[in-house]
Amino acid sequence: MPLISSALTTLEVARSHLNVPNVDTSQNARIELLINAATQRIETITDRQLKERPQVEYRNGRRSNILLCRQWPVTTIQQVYVDQSNQFGEQSLLDPSAYRVSDEGNGVILLNQYFEQGYYNIKLVYWAGYNSTYHPGKMAELELACLWLVEWYYRHRERGDMGRVSKSKGDESVGILAAMPPMIKEILDDYKRLEFDLTDRANAGA
Repeated sequence: MPLISSALTTLEVARSHLNVPNVDTSQNARIELLINAATQRIETITDRQLKERPQVEYRNGRRSNILLCRQWPVTTIQQVYVDQSNQFGEQSLLDPSAYRVSDEGNGVILLNQYFEQGYYNIKLVYWAGYNSTYHPGKMAELELACLWLVEWYYRHRERGDMGRVSKSKGDESVGILAAMPPMIKEILDDYKRLEFDLTDRANAGA
């Protein structure tokens, strides 16, 4: 299974983390599956798309000069359309000099004007998410969380512990970490979406 474009680590890094010998390529498909699953799980927990990628949003105008974007940090605003007919042709495309990314990196600010009130009359085309150029620390932290989660999935199957919370060892019962390790949760808590969802948003991520 090939890695998804949003994967938070690579096959090579995951193999090294799991101490898989270089000559053993028989597990590559399995490890790629675990990377994809771990990445999806992390994005589900945080309710965000974490690795930089293109976005398209359709939003309501509210006579405000700022629109908060569904995904952040916003790295590039490519196009902003305002069109009451919802056709979003070239004539409704705003000049790039009319807007900029908000100081917090989470929205679009119109300069010296406001977004006209309307129903899904705004189309935003932008890139958002973390990348290794501008957010090397964040990317390293997210990759570590992904690697730990991949390892947790991998070791559970390797030991035959799936679905169990304990196993016997002589006369003793040994506990098994059945829930996600807390060290992963601690990292992801800092990336979770905390605000209310944008109820007027129809997101069709590119």
